[in-house]
Amino acid sequence: MSPGGGDPPGWLRELQRDFTAVLRAPLDSGTGRFEERQALYPARLVAQLRSGTGGPAPAERLALYHRQYWMRLFTALQTSFPRVSRAMSCWHFNHLAALHLAERPPRHADLDEAARGFAERLHRALERLEDAGPRRPPERPPHGDAWCRRIELSRAPLAMVRQARCMDEAERHAYESPFEGLWRPTPEELARLALGEPRLRFAESCTLAQEDWDLARFSRLAAADQDEGAPAPIRRHPSTRTWVFARSATGTTTTSVDPLFARLLDRCRELPFGQALAAVEQGCTAAEAAQLRASLQGWIALALASGWWTGLAGAEPRAQESPNDDPGRA
Repeated sequence: MSPGGGDPPGWLRELQRDFTAVLRAPLDSGTGRFEERQALYPARLVAQLRSGTGGPAPAERLALYHRQYWMRLFTALQTSFPRVSRAMSCWHFNHLAALHLAERPPRHADLDEAARGFAERLHRALERLEDAGPRRPPERPPHGDAWCRRIELSRAPLAMVRQARCMDEAERHAYESPFEGLWRPTPEELARLALGEPRLRFAESCTLAQEDWDLARFSRLAAADQDEGAPAPIRRHPSTRTWVFARSATGTTTTSVDPLFARLLDRCRELPFGQALAAVEQGCTAAEAAQLRASLQGWIALALASGWWTGLAGAEPRAQESPNDDPGRA
């Protein structure tokens, strides 16, 4: 509205509409790099941008703003999905980002909000590719789907992209979740656990994610360090690893856990502690059973000190400790 309270003048509405349309127009990648197409800018918009003496032409100034805006959007999504962007390469990831942003233009001052919905869209595209069976040559896109086409062009293994997405989402979820304090079980609670009655209550932020490729190092929290020099190639591990993402008093933690402990944590979400422990032990070899017994107390201490368990399911939550020295490291 104008200062007088009436409708804004028509020229201002046209200026805002044209300027918004320019900014929302995706950059063109036909030359092998993301560039603006100045020839498509509305002539009336360019005419209203006066050039100072010796400065760039109006269209060039508008193009610079247009390009920088999209680079900021690409950077925001790469920061939210650092593992996916590394797995696919930033070139192919930026194409998916452009598809996402065209479908859901940013409507929030915080650019991090531009990433909302990207994970779900990527998940559905991966499901369509997996349902289609073995991967096809890039020149044969499945169902003409731009998302699937771009994932295939990246040549990244679908399982790697899926794990990268899960880890990025787990880290984002932990980042956005509250820290619920540390649970110190009472003697009565320990006695109930020994009887195998209740299930453990996990922290809202706590998520387990599997890793067959060395993706964990591409954390959004270490983005500044990753920019210093080219990262080493992504390599496949000899065996699957498991990471626990969670919120701590000072930030987000990412902790690698032993495969046996990972199995126990997973079963504890479904079964009372005693039953979960018995189920894991039943599937162990003799050597693994010995390791389980030897390591169990240390694993329990780690879960409690890290805030992964916050009490017993069905019990009334009580005030938790918030230590000055947080056991996790952001």
